[in-house]
This record gives sequence, C-alpha cells and structure tokens, in this order.
Amino acid sequence: MLEGYYNKLLSFMRRKTSTSYRLASLLAGAICFLFLLPFCFFLVGNHIDKYLQLRYSRLLEISISCVSIFFGLFFLLWATYTQWLIGKGTPAPNAPTQTLVVVGPYKLCRNPIELGAIFYYTGIGTLFGSLTVGFICGMLGFIFGTLYHKLIEEKELALRFGQDYLAYKKEVPFLFPAIWKSKQGGRFLKS
Repeated sequence: MLEGYYNKLLSFMRRKTSTSYRLASLLAGAICFLFLLPFCFFLVGNHIDKYLQLRYSRLLEISISCVSIFFGLFFLLWATYTQWLIGKGTPAPNAPTQTLVVVGPYKLCRNPIELGAIFYYTGIGTLFGSLTVGFICGMLGFIFGTLYHKLIEEKELALRFGQDYLAYKKEVPFLFPAIWKSKQGGRFLKS
C-alpha cells in the first residue's frame, strides 16, 4: 500500500512545478494545517476538558497562548520559506523540495514544521479553549505528526535522497532542536 504512495511521491519529486502550482499547494496546506486540523484537535480537546475541568488563570493562559503561537508561526514560516528558497519546493507532498534541505531550521532539527505546529496547536487550543485544551491539541499534533514522519516521510526521504538523507538523519535530532554544536563537528551541525 505504501509502496504506491512512495512511487507517486517520487514521480512528483521528479517533475518541475510552476510557481503558481507551488503557491496553490502552500495555500491548501495552510488551510488544512493552520485551520482545519487545529479545529478538529480543538473539538477533541474541548470534549476531554469538559470531564477534567481543570482551571487556570486566564491571564496565564493568554500569555502562554501568545508565546506559543508566536514560536509556532516563527518555525512554520522559517521552515516553509527555507523549503521554498533552498529546496525549490513546499512542505506539501504534491510539490516537494527538489533538493535535501539541511540549512536554516533544518540544521536544528529534522522536523521544524512539526515543532512549529505543536507550538501553534498548543497556543490556538489554549487561546480559544483552556490550557488543558491547548495541551491536548499540542499532544495530538505531536502524535499524528510523529506517526506521519516515522512511518511515511522518513522512508520517502531515504528513497529520494539516499545516503545524504541517512547521514543527515544520524546527525540532526528528530524534533527537539540541537542548539549546541556537535563535539565531533559533524557535517550538518557545523556553524
């Protein structure tokens, strides 16, 4: 089943896409991942929150949501811009990067878009619900994002970029940024 998906992705990777096609892919992805998915996560979190009924100061919740949304959007935009500029593609599977992107936020972790999404979902859930709803939204983003990356994307990237991706994968952390330099001075973590 996944073999067909990988073959389809490889065919998308090999073809050149126009700027308007890539922009349309970005718009569709933004609608899905910035609005529809967090809305679904919010509904689940809100339902669970009714049973837990944990309450926090609204000022604390708003402060956490603002910081979380800021960091989330920062990583999302930085990673998307880097994919567009360096990789000549988008985060969308139908218009993927043409080259392996290992600079910018991808030097810190392999999945800065997932990292940004987790912060963003946590902030949105907290802003429109509660800290509990935000935590649930962030956890759902982490669970679904990690499942996708581990089960599908990592295999697809290994097929597309071979040894370059495998070397990058060994050196750069999956999700939590490497904010310190590698003692061995690895190829991807050098300044």
